[in-house]
Amino acid sequence: MKIPCRLAAFDLDGTLLSSNHELSSENCKALQQLAENGILVVLVSGRMHRSIKPISDQIGLENPIISYNGGMVKHAITGDVYHHTPVPPDYAMAIVDDCNKQNLHLNFCLNDELFVVKRNEWSELYETRTGVPATPIGDLRQLAGETPTKLLIIHPSEKLPLLLDSFKTQYAGKLYVTQTQPEYIEFMNPEVTKGRALTALAQQYNIPIDSVVVFGDSYNDESLLKTAGFAIAMGNAVASIKDCADHITATNDENGVAKAIWELIL
Repeated sequence: MKIPCRLAAFDLDGTLLSSNHELSSENCKALQQLAENGILVVLVSGRMHRSIKPISDQIGLENPIISYNGGMVKHAITGDVYHHTPVPPDYAMAIVDDCNKQNLHLNFCLNDELFVVKRNEWSELYETRTGVPATPIGDLRQLAGETPTKLLIIHPSEKLPLLLDSFKTQYAGKLYVTQTQPEYIEFMNPEVTKGRALTALAQQYNIPIDSVVVFGDSYNDESLLKTAGFAIAMGNAVASIKDCADHITATNDENGVAKAIWELIL
């Protein structure tokens, strides 16, 4: 079976990247081959743009990048910003206050820079995974009035479900709240999803959504998989993502992306 594909979009962590957050040579070559065949290859991640660009450069892509779960679409080479949908300042400060009261670690992503109260084990974990160092400023209320692209709480995974449910209830209809890693709760503008950003980008390139193929593994990929013409879930994907996929490939540590590309597209 060969599926029609003019645009291929790839989540990073848990999908294109291994569990060590590295790009294998097999996956890199497969994406390069897609590009050489005239297919628009787009990286789509909850990560900051600056954290995705080195991976895009490693592959040799010269395309827009969808970052911040769809909160920003920015070209990897020209730096042109196609779309940017930040968090309203009042809600941003409400989350800062919530985190101060509960002693939660918060990443405040503003102008593609990362601000924290202080450096700690959580900021070091994030830097190890993404390559983005945090700037400690002591009090995030200094940023009152600013419109961050995203806010991110990092918390022990065993305590995350209750915290996630609480924030989803508190900000229902006000913000898009989702889990992207076992330790991450992310807050974005309610208009933001990966699926919406991908749809807008496909329209910009006059590519019908039926010719879009996507790869994902986690909760924040659901809109991506439900939007595309053909959806591929990783073998390590959460159950809800596998349920809305057209095909399930091998895991991210077994080069599942490359295997599906060669099997289904090339």
